[in-house]
Amino acid sequence: MRDADTNGLQEIKKDLLYVRNVKVLIGIDQKRIINKMANHYLIKGDSADVLKKIQDNSIHLAVTSPPYFNAREYSQWETLEHYLKEMKIIFKELFRVLDNHRVFVLNVGDVQCKLGTQPWTLRRVPLGALFTTMCQEIGFEYVDDYIWDKGEPQSYRHMNGVTKYPFYHYPINSYEHILIFHKHVLDKTRLPCPICGSIHVQNNSQQEINVQSWECNNEKCTQRSEGNRGKRYSARSIMMQEGQIKENEIEESLKKKWRKDIVAFSPVIKIIGNKNVVGHTAPFPEDIPEMAIKFFTYKGDTILDPFAGSFTSSLVAMKTGRHSVGIEINKDYIGVGKKRLNNFNKQKRLGEEEKNNIIYLDKEDLSKLKLEKSKIFDKETYLKERTK
Repeated sequence: MRDADTNGLQEIKKDLLYVRNVKVLIGIDQKRIINKMANHYLIKGDSADVLKKIQDNSIHLAVTSPPYFNAREYSQWETLEHYLKEMKIIFKELFRVLDNHRVFVLNVGDVQCKLGTQPWTLRRVPLGALFTTMCQEIGFEYVDDYIWDKGEPQSYRHMNGVTKYPFYHYPINSYEHILIFHKHVLDKTRLPCPICGSIHVQNNSQQEINVQSWECNNEKCTQRSEGNRGKRYSARSIMMQEGQIKENEIEESLKKKWRKDIVAFSPVIKIIGNKNVVGHTAPFPEDIPEMAIKFFTYKGDTILDPFAGSFTSSLVAMKTGRHSVGIEINKDYIGVGKKRLNNFNKQKRLGEEEKNNIIYLDKEDLSKLKLEKSKIFDKETYLKERTK
């Protein structure tokens, strides 16, 4: 066959490939329907064990507040080293199950506690700094640290009675950290162009550390630069662009509330008339998972809280049209979570179509855990639909 005929045949194949991929892309857009049925799993068990049963890259956001070292009756460890070792085991598993280019939001406060049995072992433990270092060692990228201003404290124990001389006074804690981490694992899986679907792409270095970038080489692609450069993109940029639809818009009031890295809102009021009305000694305010979910996920994504407590993260996920997985070792708190989710689910809200399944699982039932893929971007689905 002559060279001219060979080149002509190659051009025809390229044109057919371009048309086929455009049809695939149109079909994908037409099929974009967010699942209106959300699953909310309440799992009783130790996170260190339960997380091992969850698939890699299957969670779209992790948001939690772990038990603070020796700050409550239910959170006692022999040593700080033992505590940090247990937390690291759990956070390593969390890193594995979190999808690539997704976010981990960690609320933690520095604590004043004894490191031993003797009174002279009392000291300030900077849990925020310790967890930041730990998460970076695991592989997370540290991004931000919101300071949660909890308002005017009620206690005056820091004033040491009426002593008015040096070395007796220290500030009482009135803040906590809300740490933001990204998971970026370098993945060189070649992704077809999101504009034309062409598989003729080349390596374009990295958009940021461990975020692989590609450039489309299809000259018939409808999106090229003035210098005739092809579309440049990454898995992360595809996800972020595909997620720009009406139902994922963030309200202005929430953006304004979190526009600075010092954010003021009150803790949960749990004691009314000498009675704990929440059912938990350290309830998680809805403000934190609301910010995390609306800033870092899309409708239909799955949220994980490995220290679910009273299942506030699951409740906010339910309110915002996401799936959720909450893990809690205390059976009493599982009961609290069930009650809160059931109460909200029974309410009839005008104009809402979402329905919720509330599913209780023990650690022996984890084979029943079925996690939904992101409707916005899932790498395996993306590759399958553009290369078939």
